[in-house]
Amino acid sequence: MRSGFVRVASFIALTVLARQARAVPVELELAAGATTFASTWRGDFGAGGTLRLGSRFAHVFAIDFQGWEELAGIDRRLNTGLSFGVTGYVPLRVVHPYARLFILHQHEEGLVSVENAPAGVVLGIGSGIRHRAGGGLSLGTEIPFRRDSSGKVTWLMLANATGTWFPDVLGPHFYVGLDLGVGLDFLL
Repeated sequence: MRSGFVRVASFIALTVLARQARAVPVELELAAGATTFASTWRGDFGAGGTLRLGSRFAHVFAIDFQGWEELAGIDRRLNTGLSFGVTGYVPLRVVHPYARLFILHQHEEGLVSVENAPAGVVLGIGSGIRHRAGGGLSLGTEIPFRRDSSGKVTWLMLANATGTWFPDVLGPHFYVGLDLGVGLDFLL
């Protein structure tokens, strides 16, 4: 008797949750852009490109992945960053301000190592690579500028400022950066 009650209660709970899950809009996010930064090492500046992919729920919360490739001045090094984060949005009509909190893994390697083993950049292997873990915060805004006729695809301009922290002594402790890019949100 008790197991029948548990099955019925479980079925009702799953049905209610499934109905509510369908009511929440889900968007796929894709953004690409240019990035520039400065670190706590004196005279260490750089620039590169960034790519972000994610899923946004109810227009206010996203789980996302962001990667970047940057050329840095000191040590003539290449920084490859891979981050996983959560983003909160304020879905206003004209702009969408946001804050992104993330953890990251960054490879820093001299261009000499890149020239000797170019595949190592992609795979994160080879001599001369510093593997670093840290975290960061981005504050930015999205500005929608075009929506397709179905209302499912929205094109955006993006701008954000990012602070990144590394607890180790293998390289700079802090980076600050600016990103500018374009993106699209696809409503499922």
